Amino acid sequence: NSSQSWTPSMKVLGGAVLLLHLAVSQDLSGVCQHESAETVSPIPLEIRDGEPVYRDIRFNQTHLWFYQNTNNVTVMNQPDQYRKLIINLEPCRGVVYLFVRKTRRCYPNPYSCIDVREGFEKREASQCTWTHFMSEIDGSRDGSPTFFEVPLSSTKYFISVYAPENSAYTLTVLADIGAFPRPGANGRLTARQLSELQVQISWDASGFVPPGISDAKQYWVYSSMLLESDNRTNMAVFLRPDKIMNTVCGLQNNTDRQYSIIPADQCSNGKCNATIDGVITDKRYVFNIVAESYRGHRMAYAGLIMRTNWEVIRQAANDRTLRVVGAVSGSVLGMVIIIYFLMLKLYG
Repeated sequence: NSSQSWTPSMKVLGGAVLLLHLAVSQDLSGVCQHESAETVSPIPLEIRDGEPVYRDIRFNQTHLWFYQNTNNVTVMNQPDQYRKLIINLEPCRGVVYLFVRKTRRCYPNPYSCIDVREGFEKREASQCTWTHFMSEIDGSRDGSPTFFEVPLSSTKYFISVYAPENSAYTLTVLADIGAFPRPGANGRLTARQLSELQVQISWDASGFVPPGISDAKQYWVYSSMLLESDNRTNMAVFLRPDKIMNTVCGLQNNTDRQYSIIPADQCSNGKCNATIDGVITDKRYVFNIVAESYRGHRMAYAGLIMRTNWEVIRQAANDRTLRVVGAVSGSVLGMVIIIYFLMLKLYG
């Protein structure tokens, strides 16, 4: 009897020890001290699958996000090459960096590798702690979006978004990657001027990987005239952090509205076109396209800058050439008339 009473007691004691161990293992306040810094959002927010969030973020601030993939049967039934997770951070204005850690806390700590204090400036990617994936932080891509497509090897992801200046951003996390449009030809656009006031924009239709989950619904066409002072900071950024023209929210911020919407069924053989009317001669314009899927996800193309230049040629040759042509034409006409009267005299 004593052995029988001892066994349940040991089980209870073992369960208590296990619970105590779990409680201690989850108390990471001493390890993750950076999460309680004044510049870090006090409460991590959960981001739901496929639902973009928009936030303003201030200088040297960090926002914490938590993503958990729960029982998505469609995703789990996909082959390994399609069982992935899209994490898409798009700046609407300014500069934002994305840091991601999977499986277990702590949240990534941007302050371990970025210092914006005057006299102590640093950006050392190799020193970023608690981080599995991250944006380029060396300044070479400031103002450009960060798009990750990583293996869905964990059900939990801990995300930090950091801003070295006052900024705004959208963040999307999506496990069903086949619902996300991918711009054709790597987002390249082409343009040609049809007339003095008209330009045609062409692009390749967006694709979906894996196919069959969603399809392109429509394309949003954006057009904006640039100032002479509007220049790109570098070839990786379109245009610059305070005027971003290759993200969905950046285009919405920097244009009054979309120029037009082209239904996807108007594209032919994977090629799409849109005509822009009312352009002004000898002005620079920026054009871009946003693809939208039937699931409501949107992705911007790479964008294009074009200077309109339409010259109407009214005189195909110089004056001297025209005088020579006129003299020759007059001589030929005179010979024709003389021959005509000779024919009348001979046969009339």
